[in-house]
Amino acid sequence: MKIGLVIGMKKIILLQFCIFCSLLLATAQNNFRAVVKDSVTKEPLFGVSVGIVGTRLAENTNEKGMVIIHKIPDGKQDVVFYSLGYKKITISYDFPLDSKKTIVVLLPSSATDIEEITVTSSRTNSRIEDSPTMVEVMGQEEMDEESAVVPGNISSLLGDLSIITIQHTNQVNGNDAVRMQGLDTKYTQIMRDGMPLYGGFSGSLGVLSIPPLDLKQVEIIKGSASTLYGGGAIGGLINFISKTPTEFPEATITVNATSIGEGNVNGFTSGKVNKTGYTLFGGLNVKQAMDINNDGFAEVPLDRNFIIHPRLFYDANPKTQVIVGFASVYDERAGGDIQAIDFGPSDVYPFLLQEKTFRNTLDFSLINQHSKKHTFSFKAAGSAFERDVNNSGFVFNGTQYSTYSELNDVIKLKKHTLVVGVNFISENFVLVQSDAHNFSNYDYYTAGSFLQDDWQVHKKLTVQMGLRYDYHLTFYSFILPRISFLYKPTRKLTIRLAGGTGYKTPNMFDLAEPSPYISPVPEDIKSENSFGVNTDINYHSVLFGSVNFQIDQAFYYAGISNPVILYTDTTKKQYAGNGDYKINSYGTDTYLRFKYKDIELYLGYNHTESIEQYDTMTVNMPFNPKDKFSSVLTYTFKNKWRIGTEVAFTANQYIYNNDRVNDFWFVAAMIERKFSFGSIVLNCENLLDNRQSKYETLVEGTRQKPVFKPVWSSLEGRVINLSLKIDL
Repeated sequence: MKIGLVIGMKKIILLQFCIFCSLLLATAQNNFRAVVKDSVTKEPLFGVSVGIVGTRLAENTNEKGMVIIHKIPDGKQDVVFYSLGYKKITISYDFPLDSKKTIVVLLPSSATDIEEITVTSSRTNSRIEDSPTMVEVMGQEEMDEESAVVPGNISSLLGDLSIITIQHTNQVNGNDAVRMQGLDTKYTQIMRDGMPLYGGFSGSLGVLSIPPLDLKQVEIIKGSASTLYGGGAIGGLINFISKTPTEFPEATITVNATSIGEGNVNGFTSGKVNKTGYTLFGGLNVKQAMDINNDGFAEVPLDRNFIIHPRLFYDANPKTQVIVGFASVYDERAGGDIQAIDFGPSDVYPFLLQEKTFRNTLDFSLINQHSKKHTFSFKAAGSAFERDVNNSGFVFNGTQYSTYSELNDVIKLKKHTLVVGVNFISENFVLVQSDAHNFSNYDYYTAGSFLQDDWQVHKKLTVQMGLRYDYHLTFYSFILPRISFLYKPTRKLTIRLAGGTGYKTPNMFDLAEPSPYISPVPEDIKSENSFGVNTDINYHSVLFGSVNFQIDQAFYYAGISNPVILYTDTTKKQYAGNGDYKINSYGTDTYLRFKYKDIELYLGYNHTESIEQYDTMTVNMPFNPKDKFSSVLTYTFKNKWRIGTEVAFTANQYIYNNDRVNDFWFVAAMIERKFSFGSIVLNCENLLDNRQSKYETLVEGTRQKPVFKPVWSSLEGRVINLSLKIDL
């Protein structure tokens, strides 16, 4: 009897224990099941971020709009739903919920108008539609799409814009640079997170190889941006903005392979823990040397590239944030004779250009909103750029040290927004090793102060006035005024007019590659001076209640005096000097955007006349396509598939001595399949296999002493790539 009682008690205790454990498990592991749909079309939404506020519990919806989150604590929890193009909503639920119930959430679109975008390059963090500065912004949505299509670099995305031309500056090392408004690449200022560290010896080498996975957005200022960033931005400015931690943890990996022997792997992760946030990007790119046209020389150089970019964010208090970042980029290239690349140089195949670059950058930012009217910020960055060149036996090895520091205060008054600041820029070149040459070390130091006032004269009219004073230790001082007008007669129509001055200090590395013949910049040389005017008319609306429509019409002019050019004497000595002409560039840029449900269309046309004006004649600016048409069409259906095509036409382009080159078409197509874990993309660039080698030989001379033609079109031809994007 006692034994039976004991056994019975044990069963009861065991049953109670099981029930208790089940209750504990249920309490600690509540599940949340939901389907997220468009509030208008009622179609399931793919990739919506859903998370529990105050926790690290977050998931994305799958292709059916379904999301399941596990291990949710008991009690009242706020659930956030967020996706680009839709309004972020927060809904409170009391847990535990019915585990078998699937909640339907309707997400309202924010696309009843053009998506609101904040411009950071203006320093006032104003909305793009409220900024008197003419800015084109490629936002997070474009970065996400490009990271799946062409994950290796950003140059393809920039090249889609009609106002930008991506130029292959060197056939041997494969470097790319940006041209804007028909002007030379040196007149476009490149920045990363507002830090202008790309110039001189480091130049734009490798800048366009930044993968879009590491970027939040790209801001393109059209025309002079001298007031806030100095005189170098004569044709325009491009600011690459890095990602920041979002409300939910993020982790993405992309793997890509191409038909020209290129492969890359990129990874990004970010998150927040209390007051601390972080982002981390790492990328590896490998490209094999390829002789596309079988002329014995590589149109695609051998390339090994590695990038790591961690950033740390700390919210010291609700008003103060500190950001510390570090970026390291190593690049190794080999170009020239394909036999010399593969097997090493020999007497028969001697021409080989080997180049190694190593760029390390440390940056720091502090932002403090010490009152409703004042936002104080300090940022500083230092960069060391090592470049080792071996050009068929000629060795040139140097290091450029660059720094940038800035202190500014944004003051918001009733009708005025003031930006007051000072900055200091240094550029120091140290020659480490070189064969016989005439070049020497140099040190450039520039101290600047600036003031900008956004004055809201009327609710429809804003006047932006700016003034900068720069003192350059070598090339004296510069005063740069600028004025802009923003007129908004209606909510849908925006008109801008801007004018300003700029300057460009001479640098030998803007003109020539390292060689035995380059010489230091002469002491009596003059800096380049510029004046530019831009106007922009933008209209956006929703047509027929469902079609987002935007049209932008721009006109621009830039004039440059004392242009610095490269001269070569009878002894092959290369030196910088002022040209005996002026540069005049003027043109028009038009683009239209349409979005209807899942169909998006972009159309752009640019016409630019850029000339060198002599006393008795005019010469067309080399490598400026006078006419460029671009179009991009994408269609997403069933939230699973996305297809896209790109068509561009380049015409009326000249190279040196007024020689006109052939017009050509560029056609691309892609198809993307989306899954719950990410996506797979098959993409083809240059479907028509347009190549410069189809129109002319690329190399003259002999294998021992080759002479390379200027590059004005594609060298690699058709490129097919297959990429995999995984969201962890």
